[in-house]
Amino acid sequence: MNSEVEQSVEGLIVGVCVVGFHHTRGPEVEYWIGENGKDLSTRWANLPFQSLPDGSHSHEEDYSYFTLLYEPDEAEAEKGNRPTTYFGISCNRQIRTTELLYKSADVTRSTVQKSVVVVARKPIFGPIREKLAVVTRAYFLQGNFEDRTIIDNLYENLVQLFHYGIGEVDLYNGMTLRELVYRFKWKTLVLFKALLLESKILFFGSNTELLCSSQFSLVSLIPGLIEHLDDSASPILDTYEYTLKKSNSLRSSDRTSLLAFMGLPLQVFGKGGMFNPYTPLQQLEALTREETKFYLIGSTNSLLLSQKHKFADIIVNVDDNTVEILDPNLEGPLHLTSYDRKWIDSIFHAVNETWPDEDAGRFDSVSFDGSEDYIRWQFEEYLMALLASVKYDGFLTKYGGPPPPEALLPQIDGNPAVDFNLDFVEKWKSTNNYRIFQQFTDEELFDVVEPRHLSSGGISLEDVQRKVAQCVLT
Repeated sequence: MNSEVEQSVEGLIVGVCVVGFHHTRGPEVEYWIGENGKDLSTRWANLPFQSLPDGSHSHEEDYSYFTLLYEPDEAEAEKGNRPTTYFGISCNRQIRTTELLYKSADVTRSTVQKSVVVVARKPIFGPIREKLAVVTRAYFLQGNFEDRTIIDNLYENLVQLFHYGIGEVDLYNGMTLRELVYRFKWKTLVLFKALLLESKILFFGSNTELLCSSQFSLVSLIPGLIEHLDDSASPILDTYEYTLKKSNSLRSSDRTSLLAFMGLPLQVFGKGGMFNPYTPLQQLEALTREETKFYLIGSTNSLLLSQKHKFADIIVNVDDNTVEILDPNLEGPLHLTSYDRKWIDSIFHAVNETWPDEDAGRFDSVSFDGSEDYIRWQFEEYLMALLASVKYDGFLTKYGGPPPPEALLPQIDGNPAVDFNLDFVEKWKSTNNYRIFQQFTDEELFDVVEPRHLSSGGISLEDVQRKVAQCVLT
C-alpha cells in the first residue's frame, strides 16, 4: 500500500488558524495564515464550532476532524477551480487566566479556551496531528496568545513538509483501525456494509478524537476511498463520477490497476451523500435538506440521541461500543450470514490475540496477523470477492433460468452472492455507488477475481495476480 497521492498545484496545506471562545460571541476565528495572504476562514461559518466541539471544555486536550465545503469565488472559478472538499483538524486546550503572562481586555472568565486548526486538501491527519499537538501546547505555555509567531512557523513548516506530496501510508498514519475492530468486533462488518448501503449513520461519543478517528478508520476499509473524498463535504458535490473512465486494461502486478479494474474505490459519498466526522449543532439543518439522502457524521451532543429517529438509521455509540439499527428496513440486509460471521470473527480473533495492555489504539505494525495492514487487506479481499460475486449473480440472472453448463464457472457451486446475504445485495443494487460501479466495470469481473466468499475458500492477492497473468497469456 505505497501508492502516491496526487498533489494539488496550490499545495496540500491551505492554512492554519486560531479559534477562540469569546464570552459573548461564542467561538470565532481570531487569526488566519494561508496561501496568497487570503483569509479563507470567512467562507466557513461553522469552522469555529467544528474546531471547539461541544464538551471540549471538560478535556485538557482534544482533537476534532471535520470536512469543509470549498466553493471558489468568481476569479478562482475562472482559473478552473471547482467546488470540492477541504479537511480540518483542530487541537483544543484551555488555560487558567491566572497563568497568562498577557491578558487582552476581552478575557473575563477564569479560563481561556482556544484551538489551533490546520486546513488541508487531503485528510493527512496523522502526520499533522503530531506537529499540531506540540505547537498547541507550546502556544499555551508561552502565556501570550497575541504572539502568534509559532502559528506562522507551523504553517510554513507544514507547507515545506508536504511540498513534494504524500504517499498512501501518510493518509493511514494515526488511524485507530485495530481499536475499531477491538471495540465493535463483528459489528465492524455490519458498519462496513451499512456504509455501502448509503445509510444515515451517526457516531456518538464524549471523546471527540476517538469519535472522528473511528469514522475515518471505517472509511479507510474501502480501498482507495481516503484518497478520493473530494465530494464528501456536501451532498451537492458530484465531480468524481465525471472524471471516471472505464478501465479496459489490467496489469497483474499493479495493485492500483487491479483496484481501478474492480471499480474501486466505491463512491459512498457521491451525490446526495455527506461525510463530516464532527458535526456541530449548527450543521443539523443541512442533514434535513431535501438534497441530503445519506451520511456518516459524528456528534458529542446528546441532543441528537433524544432525536435519533429524526437524524439516523444507525446509531454507533463509541462510549459503550454499541450499534443500534433504527431503520427496520435495514435489519434484513445488514444481517450477517454464517460465512460473514466466521470471516469477521477470525479478524477480531487476530486483533484480540495481538492486543497489548497499554496504548492499544496507537499500536501499529505490519506483516503479521492483527495489524492495521492485515485488517485493511482482509477487507480489500472481502470487498473484491463481494463485487465479483454480485457480477456473477447478475450473469446468472440474465438467463432467466439455469444457464447452460458451459457458461458456468466449474469451481463455483450455485450463486455465491447468497453467502453475502441476498437481501444486502439487492438493497446495494439500489444505491448510487452501485450504479457507478456497474457503469464503469466489466461485466465479467469474476474472470479475474473468483466470486467466492472468503470463508468458503476465498482468494488472496497472489491468487488474483496469478489469475490475471493467465488471462493475459490466453
